[in-house]
Amino acid sequence: MDFLQNLCKKILSVVAHAALTITGAFTMLLSLGGFLSGELIGGGIVLLLGFAMTAIGTRSFWYPGYKEKQAEKKQLQNIKNTSLESDTAQPVTDFAQDSYQKAVSDFNALNGIIRQLQDQELTEQLKKMQGIALRMINYMKEHPDKISIADQFINYYQDRALSLSNQFLEFEQMGLGTPDVNAIKIKTKHTLESFDEAYEAQFSRMLTDKMLEVESELKVAQQIMSDAGIQNTSGIPKSHRTSDASTNTASTAYRTPDTDGMQASSSPARELPDITLENNPFSIDRPFDIGMPAGDYPSSSRARESNRPRGRFQK
Repeated sequence: MDFLQNLCKKILSVVAHAALTITGAFTMLLSLGGFLSGELIGGGIVLLLGFAMTAIGTRSFWYPGYKEKQAEKKQLQNIKNTSLESDTAQPVTDFAQDSYQKAVSDFNALNGIIRQLQDQELTEQLKKMQGIALRMINYMKEHPDKISIADQFINYYQDRALSLSNQFLEFEQMGLGTPDVNAIKIKTKHTLESFDEAYEAQFSRMLTDKMLEVESELKVAQQIMSDAGIQNTSGIPKSHRTSDASTNTASTAYRTPDTDGMQASSSPARELPDITLENNPFSIDRPFDIGMPAGDYPSSSRARESNRPRGRFQK
């Protein structure tokens, strides 16, 4: 029944859109008569009305693709190249500013290449790399003093990623399917497969001082707890630890005592009584509420290559 209802809805939708499109096109043709007769205002109104009807009628054809492109643009947002400002007493050096500008320029240029690539595997890999690069560049903007640590990322890894991706795009645009070209494209994709790991390693280097600071705070907190008599030296979270004493107590609490009042080692353990709704000592008045919800880029590769700063590792 649901299938028939959905089918009828789709048929009616197609018919309605087709009728609206035809009516809009016919209305735009009628506007030509108004223009020829000198009724410019009337003809313009009829033309706009016909255009609106045609656009609405053909919406099911162009709107999904438009939404997809808009989603891709939001996912691949460009970074505005701004001047760095240090929040410390030390001024931002020219090296840090130039390196930051190159990182932003290469990031935006790589976004432009991703939008033109046809290979889905390489596109997904580059998007993953861009996600890491975006976090790194934002961190550079907030901490200009760490930019020097990311020199290898800026001048080699991201620079090479842009160059290799650009060459891959050129091979795609040539439309050649020779074995040699395909082999080069496969090698390029294989090389870029591990670049996200290299990005993360570079990002981890930038965060070394932050991790050391947190480690120092953790040691101080553990020392304070130790002085207060709170021990947590096992390295296992408290919620995952089991007490041997409570285990032993639970295993011997229900054994049958002997005639002398001493526990007999050979006595079998007494079985625990079954707990029901009537004899449950932990019953509550009401049940728990379990169901509660908790930019535009130059299309020419030469133009892109000439407009961005060169890396120190490039020949």
